[in-house]
Amino acid sequence: MSGAGRTIGGHLAEASALVALSLSLTAGCSDAALCGPPSLDEVSRMDLYGTYAGPHGSRLTLTNIGGTTVTFTARDWPAENGVGILAEDAPTFGGKGTWSLVNDPGEAGLIRLSFENRETGSPGPPLQQLEVGKGEGDAKPVLFAKPGDPDVCRVYELERQ
Repeated sequence: MSGAGRTIGGHLAEASALVALSLSLTAGCSDAALCGPPSLDEVSRMDLYGTYAGPHGSRLTLTNIGGTTVTFTARDWPAENGVGILAEDAPTFGGKGTWSLVNDPGEAGLIRLSFENRETGSPGPPLQQLEVGKGEGDAKPVLFAKPGDPDVCRVYELERQ
């Protein structure tokens, strides 16, 4: 009987561990708002100027060249906009262009990138839209995208340097 008790107890422990694991995997995915950094609602262009570093060496620098013209340069930027951008061997390119903050007051910050030049032969449209979020423990904003299925929490995040 003690052998049977161990087997049942062992199965119960395994089942409990599986339930806990599945709850932890789905907890962040059941609500898209819980996936990634919390949104930064009150944001202006002035808050965003600077250089951001992301996965696999990607860099994005947002600048103001005077007046209303805001430009960016990108290095090792994802050449696609799907879940493949999270892979270490994802195709990248370098480019530049203009950017805009396209949210209404009180809405989550959203940046759009318009590339002026880009290496030819790129596989598809690059990552061109980023959300603005709150960085952990400091006032620096982070930029991020949630590629792919919104029910699966995947985040491409760039931290301000």
